[in-house]
Amino acid sequence: MLRKLFASAFLLAGIAGAADQLLPDLLVEPTGGGTFFTIRNVSTQPLTAFLIELVDYPGSYYALWQDDIAAEPIAPGAERRMRVANMTVGAVPGYVKMRAALYANGTSSGIPEKVTQLVERRRYTLQITRELIARLEKAQPKAALAADLKQWAESIPAPTRANRNSQVGINQEASRALIADIAARIDAHSVEETLAALRASEHALAASKPTL
Repeated sequence: MLRKLFASAFLLAGIAGAADQLLPDLLVEPTGGGTFFTIRNVSTQPLTAFLIELVDYPGSYYALWQDDIAAEPIAPGAERRMRVANMTVGAVPGYVKMRAALYANGTSSGIPEKVTQLVERRRYTLQITRELIARLEKAQPKAALAADLKQWAESIPAPTRANRNSQVGINQEASRALIADIAARIDAHSVEETLAALRASEHALAASKPTL
C-alpha cells in the first residue's frame, strides 16, 4: 500500500511539474448534423491526448476525451480536423474549451486536475487492454467471444450526472467504449488480427509518458 501511495504521489508531482506546454488551439465549426473541431498543436512536442469540454453552458454537458497514444499523434505545428455528432457545441463555440493535453515526452498543459484525469484514464485503458488480451488468448469460438465481450461492456454502468466528471465515471465510459469496439472488431475481423492490434496498443500505452 505504501509503495502505491508513494508511486501515486510521485506521478502527481511529476504531472504538476510538467505542465509547461501551451494548450492546443481549438476551432469549433457547426456543420449539418454535427460539429467540426480543428485542433492545432502549438507545442514543440507531438500531441498524444487532449480533453475538450463544454464549460458552464446551462443545461448541457459534453466532453471529448481523445487519446492517440496508440495511433498517430498530432505533430508540432500540425492540425487535425475531426467531426463529432453533437450539434450543441457547434452552436455555442464560445463555451467549448480545450481543457488539458498530454505530449509524447510526458509534459502536459491545462487544468492540473484534468491532466491527472487524462493520465488516470490512460492507465485504466491499459488495464482493460491487458484484460482484453487475456480473454482473446483463451481458445473459444469467435461468436462466443464476441458475445462475451458485448455482455462485459453492457455490464459496466454508464456514467450518471452525479459521477460523469469523476475518475470512476470517466474510466467507466472509456472501458465501455473500448470493449464494445473490440467486440465489433471481432465481428468484422479475425481474432488473430484483433489480438495483434490490441498487443500493439498495449505496447504503446505501456511505453507512454508520463509513466503509467
